[in-house]
Amino acid sequence: MDNTIGDLSDELMVRSLVIALGSNADSEHAFSIAKAELIKLGDVCHSSMVVGRDFTGRTQAIYHNACVHLKLDEPCSMGVICHKLKAIERLCGRTDDRNAVSMDLDVLAVSDGHGWSISQKRLPFKAHERAGLSEVADFLLTH
Repeated sequence: MDNTIGDLSDELMVRSLVIALGSNADSEHAFSIAKAELIKLGDVCHSSMVVGRDFTGRTQAIYHNACVHLKLDEPCSMGVICHKLKAIERLCGRTDDRNAVSMDLDVLAVSDGHGWSISQKRLPFKAHERAGLSEVADFLLTH
């Protein structure tokens, strides 16, 4: 996960964000931890799980993917959010092993309360992201 979305600075104060969650190792346990930790940050709306093979075709790994719309209890800077998401990944068992990913949290979009900014590097959204977004943040699919 990068520290910025496009040209957004680490200092941007975020009120809401949409996150893609993905796992291919101990997924049920990792998702349980991630959900519990995200709830500590605010109001969470979680999409259904999409299960399928690695969309890149590079591995035979089975991935579990979902999206979360998180409305923060208190506004937070992008820098702090990125730090918290990295900490959640580690709590879920994330290591440097690129083949076994217990939890990957990627910010798809953020809102400062005045509008949404979408991570341009995430466009176009992948099929599993579109499925999750259709349930928790369908307004992002018009971009």
